[in-house]
Order: sequence, then structure tokens, then C-alpha cells
Amino acid sequence: MADAPRKRRWPWILAAFVVLAGLAATWVNRQLEPNRLTATVLARAGEALGLEFMIEGTPEYALRPEPRLVLPGLKVRQPGAAAPWILRAERAEVSLPWDTLTGGDALVITRVELQRPELDLAALASWQASRPPSNTPFELPTFTDGLLVRDGRLLGAEWAIESFALELPELVPDSPASAELSGRFVQASTEIVFAGRIAADPAGTATDLSLDANGRLRSGDTDAPWTLALAGKLDATGEPLSFAFDQLKWRSESPLPDLDGAGRVDFGDTLSLKLEGELPRWPEGWPALPEPLASSTAAFGFSLRYDGPPDASAPLALRLRRDETVLETTLVVPELLAWLDADAANPLPPLSGELQTPRLKVGGATLEGVRITLDAPPVGGTSVPMAEGIGTEVPPTNGDGDE
Repeated sequence: MADAPRKRRWPWILAAFVVLAGLAATWVNRQLEPNRLTATVLARAGEALGLEFMIEGTPEYALRPEPRLVLPGLKVRQPGAAAPWILRAERAEVSLPWDTLTGGDALVITRVELQRPELDLAALASWQASRPPSNTPFELPTFTDGLLVRDGRLLGAEWAIESFALELPELVPDSPASAELSGRFVQASTEIVFAGRIAADPAGTATDLSLDANGRLRSGDTDAPWTLALAGKLDATGEPLSFAFDQLKWRSESPLPDLDGAGRVDFGDTLSLKLEGELPRWPEGWPALPEPLASSTAAFGFSLRYDGPPDASAPLALRLRRDETVLETTLVVPELLAWLDADAANPLPPLSGELQTPRLKVGGATLEGVRITLDAPPVGGTSVPMAEGIGTEVPPTNGDGDE
């Protein structure tokens, strides 16, 4: 008989358990309701980054194997700022481990997929400038299952990268990482189609970085394939971002040159570039070289300096040397590309500078101690070089101009 009260208590205990389970299920379902879960995630991201996140449409979520959010019409902007948006995406899918969702210290993300994102670099720079100074160094997030971008756009000042795609299988700070990328750079009448692989070892804001890429460059009548191999050290710990490379190998077809070199680029509000190396060949589409330059088998040594807007619209300084012949000049890349596409009636490129050579054959005469000054005309005009024989003119000894 002593067991009877105990037996009568079991239904009540079971009923209480069912009620508690029901309350727990209701609470969990309420917390994980799509709009509430989305608001929680976006609020935490906005608080951490000082940004405003919005979506247009009804979000979706799944719980297995871990929380996964699908965000339609994602928009990100600086709080209180008018358009343009820093980032817009037709669709964003984010998978997060439970620890990140519930407020873990480490920023660990399982996977992010972005469909047709658009990043405005001017709006991004404005947001970065508004951020208070911090003594805490930037830390890369962890992507355990990677990052995928499809059909993206990067908007710069008078240029854009269209059809941008990126596939990063995994990102773990201080471990090797690599990604496949492709897209199309567009500026005025110039288009550069590219695809390649970028690798960092280890992943971080200061790292060894390499790039292997290929594609085509189209500008006016120019349509040439190219390949690029680049390796060096990236430093993104401060401003400006810098990349010092000890290996650059560019290969293409005329009228584009081949290049082998090394140098440094600093990218911030302005672009600074220093490059030194060799041109293994003189492009066939460039003006024919006079003797003895044409017969020489030596490579052209070069050095290049540029400081100006990131679109390469400012003049750059170029120095070329083959044997004892030296050309020091300034040029503007858009004007040079226009000259390459222009009528062949203009035989000289739009350069300003000076050519010095100990010996030059022109027509049936040989000049010694030559200095030629070039003044760049407007594109479509005619350069008028001034050649001065500093030494003695040596007449030819036969009809073909040989001494």
C-alpha cells in the first residue's frame, strides 16, 4: 500500500514535464522565428561594425546542421547616411555556429554566400573614415566552410569591376588560404577580363601573397591575351595598404609588352607605384627601332614611377635603357592607349622626355653623341622631335647606310 501514493504522483510529474517541454518548445520557436532570429543576428552585426543592416522580403532559416539564414534584398549603410548603400545583395545566405549566435567571443562563421552583391567603394571609405580610432588591430573572421560570391560588382571612381566571382573554400587566421576569383574591369573604353587564383600564407593582415591570373585586355582596336604571376608581401595593418613584390611576370601580345620585374605599390586615397625590371622584347606593333638598337639582343631595362589617382590618369615617369641608349620620359596611360589605337599617320607616341645614345643610324647617315627631345602633343597631333648630334656625323660608305 505504501507504493500507491508514489504511483499516483507519476501522472502529475509526467504532466508537469509535458507542460515544461511545451513552454520550452514555444520559447525556442519564438526565439528562432525567422524575423526575430534575423533581427537578432543583424543587430549584433550592426552593433559590432557600426552599420545599419536591412532586408527586403521574408527571411528563411534552418536549424540543421546549425542555424542558417537566407536574407533577401540585403542592404548595408552607415547609420543615418543617405544613399548610396555600402553593400547591396540580391540574396545573402549566412550559416553560423550556435556559439557565434549566442554571443561567443570569437567571430566564427560557417559559410556566407552572396548573390549579385554590389559594393560601393566610396561609401565604404566614408564609413571607414567615420569610425573612431582603435588600438585593437583588425582580426580576420573564421569561415569554416568558406565564402562564395556570384555575379558581383565593385564600384570605384569612374571604373567598375563587373561579373565578379569569388570562391574561398576556408579561412582560418594564421593558416594558409587560397581563393579563385574572376571578373571584368571596365573603365571608359578599356576592358580587362580576368580569372585567377590568389593565395596567402598565412591568412592575415600581414602575409606572403601570390597571384596567378590570366585574361584579355580590350581597348579600342587592341584585343590581346595576358598572363600574370605575382608574389610578395602584403601589409594591410595600417594606411595605406602596401604590397612589396619581388616577382612580377607579365606576358601578352603586341601592342602590349612583356614585363619581368619587382617593386612596390601603396594604395590609399592615392596610388603610388614603383617598378623596375626588364622588357624581354620590343613589341611588333610599336615603332621600328633604328640601328644599332634594332640589332641588339639585350633586354630593355626599365624603371617606372607613378603617384596619383588610382585610375592611372596622372603622368608616370618611365626610364628605358638598352646597351648605352637611355630614354627618360613621362607619359599618361590613357593617352598612350589612344595613340596605339589611332591612325598610323602619327608615328611617334605621346611622350615627353629625352633620348640619349652614343650612336644612331638615320637614313644613310650615322650620328654620334645623339640627344633627342620629345614634347608630347595632344592625341591625334604630331610630335616634333628635336634631334641633336652632339658628336660628329659619319657619312655612310655604301648605299645601304653601313659604315
